Amino acid sequence: MLGDQTSEAVKKLLCESWCSELDVVEDGDTLRLSMPLTEPDGDYVTVWLRKTLGGWKLEDAGSTLMRLSYDTDVSGLLRGPRKVMLDKMLVEYGARLDDSGQVISEAVEPDLGHSLLRYGQALLRANEIRTWSKTRVASTFYDDLRSRLIEIVGADRVMADYSVPNIPSSDDYRVDFSISGTPEPLFVFGVPSKDRARLATIVLQHLQQHLTNFNSIVVFQNASEIGTADLRRLMNAANDMVDSIDAKDALERKIRHRVAA
Repeated sequence: MLGDQTSEAVKKLLCESWCSELDVVEDGDTLRLSMPLTEPDGDYVTVWLRKTLGGWKLEDAGSTLMRLSYDTDVSGLLRGPRKVMLDKMLVEYGARLDDSGQVISEAVEPDLGHSLLRYGQALLRANEIRTWSKTRVASTFYDDLRSRLIEIVGADRVMADYSVPNIPSSDDYRVDFSISGTPEPLFVFGVPSKDRARLATIVLQHLQQHLTNFNSIVVFQNASEIGTADLRRLMNAANDMVDSIDAKDALERKIRHRVAA
């Protein structure tokens, strides 16, 4: 048994350590707070506190989107399936993106400490959307998948980054690959990560709302690396799945079955 004195000593040490790293200064009509959490570039997470009736409004002054804009097309993250995912992720931490591009949250006075920690987590998680860009997520995986499809049906029948005609916001819900010359539209989705699994699910659900008939095949980099809940949702949305891009025979069999159907 460590005893109460040990636990109290550790509690005191942590409180002193964390409090010593807090930097709170007045900034106009807000308080600017640097938290003992670090962004990917090494800077401390900065939060602006604005007094409200009975509590505080937490703001990031647009710094999160500004950081993302350095190496990400932010406009593509603010619409379509990526926007849906970003909104869901922020809501998990009690935050949201407002019309001005700020990540914001609200806290009642007694719950400010806990709310700040959740808000800091939201800002750090938001940085993960860098990995949602196709050019940055397993680019060789998509090159390999395209090559596999070309081997099966020929280059002239494989259309990459396909915008499905005659559906709303089609440019925001693009398909990784479309195979032409099939009885019904055939769409192939590559899934190298759990984030891409979620994106594929959102795109498929959008297509199902606006297309009467189409077929879909999902090809994983490694299905065992996708979480059970994400995998189950994707299974419910797609027609066929191939658990690994290395399963060449399975992919060819499923493609040819849909082409000949």
